[in-house]
Amino acid sequence: MEMKAMLGRIRRMASRAIQTAKYTPAAYRAIARGDKPGTGPKDWFSGIDDEAWFWMNTAGVRMHPKLGRLVAKMPDASMQANYTGLSGDSTLREGYEAYRVFKRHYEARLGPIENCRGILDFGCGWGRIIRFFLKDVRANKLVGVDHSEEGIQVCKGTNSWCSFELIDPSPPMPMAAGSFDLIYLYSVFSHLPEQMHWALLKEFHRLLVPGGVLIATTRERDFIKFCKTVRDDPRLQEKPEWHRALAKVFVNVDGALADYDSGQFCYESHHVEGRWSFWGEACIPKTYVERRWSEILELCDYIDDREVCVQNVIVARKRPA
Repeated sequence: MEMKAMLGRIRRMASRAIQTAKYTPAAYRAIARGDKPGTGPKDWFSGIDDEAWFWMNTAGVRMHPKLGRLVAKMPDASMQANYTGLSGDSTLREGYEAYRVFKRHYEARLGPIENCRGILDFGCGWGRIIRFFLKDVRANKLVGVDHSEEGIQVCKGTNSWCSFELIDPSPPMPMAAGSFDLIYLYSVFSHLPEQMHWALLKEFHRLLVPGGVLIATTRERDFIKFCKTVRDDPRLQEKPEWHRALAKVFVNVDGALADYDSGQFCYESHHVEGRWSFWGEACIPKTYVERRWSEILELCDYIDDREVCVQNVIVARKRPA
């Protein structure tokens, strides 16, 4: 086992060395471009591929500190984990994979992302996903909104290029109709009750241009069974508070699974008081989306594949005028 671990470390070191040799010239080009007045991230990082971009936001920043002034910074590790359960490169990798999914589905329907006239990150948290679009889209077209004042403050302090706004949890939002070609929500519809979910869908329809794309993630069916696994964990009290909260929802496992399989919107509240009283856990089956979303949007895809995303992905668009 010791030899196997040593070989694993050697392989990882070799892989990092190869990446460094491959991506460092692009890093130097970006640093040189960053000295030109009147330019922004899209100018500095144009022409690099997505994996090089991820490297620049992680290992690249540590190896070339001058990149630090050209990419969004990271908040305190405890805040990262509080929002996502992860920190450092791991949480950025998850955000990066979501960015790749969103971009791929947008481009499949509307063409190159660089032509996008506006992107809205709804529930942007501390900004781990929207930062990746800075390579592709002019910063003045990127908007992040959240109900968390702390999250918005951190976004503004770590990413000076995108626009960030604090919003009320219920619509309307302070943006004009037809402002965005792409709206995405990562792990937001995973936590909202049906009434709030439906109100937001109508608001997103207002904010999208005709033909614009809406992409949202939601909990998968197995999440209901996962909550039982959490309850049965003998070391539950040693887990973070957000993890322990999962033990209190979907206690009637068979009933929740039956509701899911019959196409019902499955939601249970965490019974939080105050501004976050709406917060809970939601699992939205494909049959519900097919039946209800089609009332106002055109459903393009529903992806239930953990190789694609850690949550299920719903892709829809506003019908062309």
